[in-house]
Amino acid sequence: MKKYDYIIIGGGPAGYTLAMTLASDGNKTALVSETHEVGGTCLNCGCIPTKALLASAVGYAKLQNIEELGLSCGNVSYDLSKISERKTAIVENLKKGVLGGLKKSGVELFDSRGKLMPGKKVLLEKTGETIEADKIVLATGSKAVVPSFVPQDRNLFMSSDEALLLKDVPENLLVIGGGVIGIELAQVYSFLGSKVVIAEMADQILPGLDKAVAKRLLAEFKKNGIEINVSSPAENLQKTADGKVSAKIKGEERLFDKALVAIGRKPALSCFDESAQVELDGAFIKTNDKFETSVPGVYALGDLIKGPMLAHKASYDARIFYLQQKGQEIKPDYAWCPGCVYTLPEIAWVGKSEDALKAEGITYKTGKSLYSANGKALSAGASSGQAKVLLSENNELLGASIWGDSASLLIQSLNMAGKFALKAEDILNLIVAHPTLSEILSEAFENALR
Repeated sequence: MKKYDYIIIGGGPAGYTLAMTLASDGNKTALVSETHEVGGTCLNCGCIPTKALLASAVGYAKLQNIEELGLSCGNVSYDLSKISERKTAIVENLKKGVLGGLKKSGVELFDSRGKLMPGKKVLLEKTGETIEADKIVLATGSKAVVPSFVPQDRNLFMSSDEALLLKDVPENLLVIGGGVIGIELAQVYSFLGSKVVIAEMADQILPGLDKAVAKRLLAEFKKNGIEINVSSPAENLQKTADGKVSAKIKGEERLFDKALVAIGRKPALSCFDESAQVELDGAFIKTNDKFETSVPGVYALGDLIKGPMLAHKASYDARIFYLQQKGQEIKPDYAWCPGCVYTLPEIAWVGKSEDALKAEGITYKTGKSLYSANGKALSAGASSGQAKVLLSENNELLGASIWGDSASLLIQSLNMAGKFALKAEDILNLIVAHPTLSEILSEAFENALR
């Protein structure tokens, strides 16, 4: 039986990142993941393909209004097959890089799904072979939630996996769920010509986000022709005799060509056998501050454990675990884990929201700055947007949100400001290049101090 220092089950951001790092450090490391799944949900059927499709769809939408910049390009059209080909090429190119990195760092890749067995052994499901290690890391990520009440016809009732294949653009699309996945794909299909209806059971889209920002995005979506129904679950889902989707929304029976089910994700727990006796904490694997499970020498990272279900959080887990294995006294801290939505306009946030601060009874100051007052935004034709910072009584950042062009880029500096407890005065003492969108953040901090 082959033995390793570390066996990692799962080839997503946590798994492949950790495998490369451990192997480069001289550890005999095995990664158990089917080759086509290396890169995880993010690379194969999540973050990357979604952003590739959004780039095409948003680019197409912007060209419809290119006259605002004094330009004219005639009739603009798109080629669906070329959009899909571009998306696939990006995914395959990035995957090739990950596989190359694993090989270069000396990781032994087993092209199979793996299952943790008792005694720190891993069963390779494809061959029936068993391997073992001193330490085993579970990192199989998460999978889309598709409830039993949804008809089992993946051509009509799509998960995000099927929606990303983009085989056709339905005339009418129902999106069930107004979270990140739902609204990003809703905008892709809307910009490409679908009449999109979103049904969200919570009282706002992007539940948990700053209500004012969610309200702003709702207004932008409605302006672009997307119908949004909050506090409105899609009920009585059925496949009609003529192959349509039937759903009851706000008590009204409606028909659609297809439905996208995007109501969330859940940990992919098929990575361990019941006999391994891995303890759960609700739907997640129970771990301590060192990522160790109830089984000594067995660890879990990423979406399998509590915390934001995000690719960058999974990569962060891998880094913190590695440092702990090197002997550093460090604990995972997700307080300043940023969130981004890559719609038009983009949305990003970090730290606590106003609702959270109010609920906790924390006193705070607010500073806002509009894109319409920023020279770079106006010059680029991106004057719709706002940045908001929330400061403590001693002027440290408590939280922030941005909606507007390049929000996902701008949020990173606020992430650092919060993580390292910088005060507003520290931020304002920096020299910020002009004209840049970064000046919007400086203006927000300045307004918070007034």
